[in-house]
Amino acid sequence: MRSLRDRLKSYKQDQLRDEVAATIETFVQEDAAVAERLPDHALDHVMPGQERETPYGRCWYRDVRFDVLSAHGHYPLARTRHVPVDGLLKVCKIKGLADDDRLRWEDICFFDTETTGLGSGAGNFIFLFGIGWYEEDEFVVRQYFLRNYAEERAVLWALGEQLATFRAMVSFNGKGFDWKLLETRFTLARLALAPVLHIDLLPPARRLWKKVLVNCKLTTLEQDVLGFARVDDTPGSLAPELYFAYQTDGDARPLAGICTHNVHDILTLVTLSCHIGQMIAEPIAQATHPQELFGLSRWYEEWAQRDVTEACLVQVTAMEREESQQAREAVWQLSLLYKRQGRHHEAALLWHDLLDGGGMWQTAPRIELAKYYEHKVREWEQALVMTEETIELLQERKLLLRSLPIDHELTELARRRDRLLRKLARE
Repeated sequence: MRSLRDRLKSYKQDQLRDEVAATIETFVQEDAAVAERLPDHALDHVMPGQERETPYGRCWYRDVRFDVLSAHGHYPLARTRHVPVDGLLKVCKIKGLADDDRLRWEDICFFDTETTGLGSGAGNFIFLFGIGWYEEDEFVVRQYFLRNYAEERAVLWALGEQLATFRAMVSFNGKGFDWKLLETRFTLARLALAPVLHIDLLPPARRLWKKVLVNCKLTTLEQDVLGFARVDDTPGSLAPELYFAYQTDGDARPLAGICTHNVHDILTLVTLSCHIGQMIAEPIAQATHPQELFGLSRWYEEWAQRDVTEACLVQVTAMEREESQQAREAVWQLSLLYKRQGRHHEAALLWHDLLDGGGMWQTAPRIELAKYYEHKVREWEQALVMTEETIELLQERKLLLRSLPIDHELTELARRRDRLLRKLARE
């Protein structure tokens, strides 16, 4: 039989175990209550992500994965990998690659940012970095989010390490804004940013669609060209306001739409690369608007592939009515192409076709015909007729618009007329 001391000792031990168990249960209940509250506003429950340890502390990121066969508008994501990269490199004037150095889509990432403002100064932060790439049968979008300003150096270090695994990046207005701001942030953080080849899709988009669409914003292109309509997307213009609010109250729920917006931007870069690449590779088959053909013809003219330039311009005349402004523009550009190629007779036939048009078509073709008749076929009477008709047309315009600056043109035309009269007199 145990002594009273042993029974008291055992009682105290049992009581202590009960108190510890009760304390643990209290903590478990409190943690459960906290866990129940976290999904309402915490970042990791609104957008589950991961933490990464860097030499400058921890940073947060999340991966969003898509099967490459999933579609974004008219195109599956896999289609881009079957489009030659060379066309995009040429239209974006990318230099630095050897002739035998082939760039693959696996060497390229797609990059977009969300910032606290539109400037590139030291007071403007990038709070969301989106970077996308192909990984076997998936397309991965990785988003680095700046939870607080103290983590910026860690985020930049992780981002720089990721960017260094690629040889080139695709962006939209990245050269003019994103990359410049990124360089500023890396400089202020005393970190090195490795240079990469930069394929900026804004300049080629402007050449193709500036005169076709109301603007060349990425959201306009994806809706009117790529056939994609955004859902659950928060406009980028609201991003600064929502991020500042998050820094105040820690509520990450409004940021979900901003992250979705960033993902959509990157996917649009993928399919826009595909669309532009296909148009460059097959301009006659892929272009659906005369202005697209005009833009493509100028590129092929720059690349000295004048047979394709001619085909694009002829296609415009086939698409449009003969008297339409765009058809006349195509005929004019085609005539100048023939002139540069030394096909002067063919150019003269097109200039004659343009004589009945209004505006510049009344004067520009006559000036070219005057030069043709004077210098190429030496028919000075015809040259004089064209010159005098041009002078009369310009003088009529001067009477209607007294501020029209055409005095220089009239002086030059008068000299040509006097020269032709002297030639006819000698003859």
